[in-house]
Amino acid sequence: MRKPFVTFLLVIGFAAVTMAQQGNSPAAGYWTGEVMRNGKTWRVAANISEGKNEVKATVDFLDLDVVELPFTTVRSGAKLQLERPQPSGNPIIFDGTISGDDYIGTWKGFGVEGTFSLKRSEAKPKLYREEEVTFANGAIKLSGTVLVPNGDGKSPAVVLVHGSSPNERTTYRTWARHFAENGIAALIYDKRGSGRSTGNTRAASMEDLAGDALAGVRMLKLRRGIDAGKVGIAGHSQGGWIAPLAAARSGGVAFVIVSGAAAVTPAEQSIYHRADVMREAGIPDAEIAEATRLREKIYLFNRKLMASDRDLNEFKAALSRELADRKGSRWFAPAELPPEMPNDAPPRGALELLFFDASHVWPKVKVPVLAIWGDRDTVVPVEKSRTLIEAYLKRAGNGDVTVRMIPGVDHGNNIVPAGDEWDFPRRTAEYDSVMVNWIKSRFG
Repeated sequence: MRKPFVTFLLVIGFAAVTMAQQGNSPAAGYWTGEVMRNGKTWRVAANISEGKNEVKATVDFLDLDVVELPFTTVRSGAKLQLERPQPSGNPIIFDGTISGDDYIGTWKGFGVEGTFSLKRSEAKPKLYREEEVTFANGAIKLSGTVLVPNGDGKSPAVVLVHGSSPNERTTYRTWARHFAENGIAALIYDKRGSGRSTGNTRAASMEDLAGDALAGVRMLKLRRGIDAGKVGIAGHSQGGWIAPLAAARSGGVAFVIVSGAAAVTPAEQSIYHRADVMREAGIPDAEIAEATRLREKIYLFNRKLMASDRDLNEFKAALSRELADRKGSRWFAPAELPPEMPNDAPPRGALELLFFDASHVWPKVKVPVLAIWGDRDTVVPVEKSRTLIEAYLKRAGNGDVTVRMIPGVDHGNNIVPAGDEWDFPRRTAEYDSVMVNWIKSRFG
């Protein structure tokens, strides 16, 4: 679930560069403080360890709710630089000096510059333990981590399922940590075809992905320290289709949480999203309509593929010509249309996922449901999805339904800045508190 968080911070990797330690002030420790720019602050923390020939560092971006991101390090005397590459090409850099219990210097990131000031602090005790796990859905082997609250009692638990990207477990680590710190065990895992999990993400149907989540539920139920009757599933974005599907297929799911969920097909959601992106880019409605028509035509072709219609070559050739004729249009790039139809057909699972119909799923969900959206979400049709999900659950006779709309928040749970003035990216803490309190109110 998480969160399609801000993707520029979710580059996977870890490296430590050899340092020449000449200063007297040790770098090792837990450091807390702020990055500052134009009167605005951004809370950060760094966990730094020192060996004989190396320094290792991870950084927590507390206002973004992204933690334990590894940074490369270079130390020379009292100088210490932390750096993390970004997809944009502009790395995040802390370049400063350690003097006693102060680490102060300049900061760069997202194409802007500022300063930072950190102080050596006492790290908070860890309220949970981590256990590496493997589990299987048929031939697919899945690898993950369970975060279990400290103590000898049995706790509720939640399986965190993925959004549409081929995410590894780190994507949802912060959500898992919030659950575990509040007495709720959490499973995060590498999506099939990612990290140490086998399989092919692109070829997976929604049913395949729901099966992976249910395999996680079954594994948790057998673990010591987990209350087997209180294991649920939480999903963000694409996970908003997967979580209810898993609950509809199995009586072993105790609750469902969806965040940024769409109640329409992924194909319709895609059309909605691209139209909104074009609208934000200033594309006129008539041109948006033309782009939408082409996208719908591509989806019609894919439906015909699913139905094994014959003689599609002429249809495909004509559609390729239309795409080629319009690829020079100003709306073509923001529409994210292909320049021509690909030669290879999408895998069957990908086609099934594209046209997955949640209207057959939600009416079968009988367990408690929490549905959350940000009111600035432009990726899914929020009001339509909310209305449909509430209607489906009413049809199911499910009276334990909680709906929350978080103001000023987008699809990635990020706070949308007011006005045009640049601000540090920030994530709302309300999502976490709403989910934790909701589970506690029902399952202790």
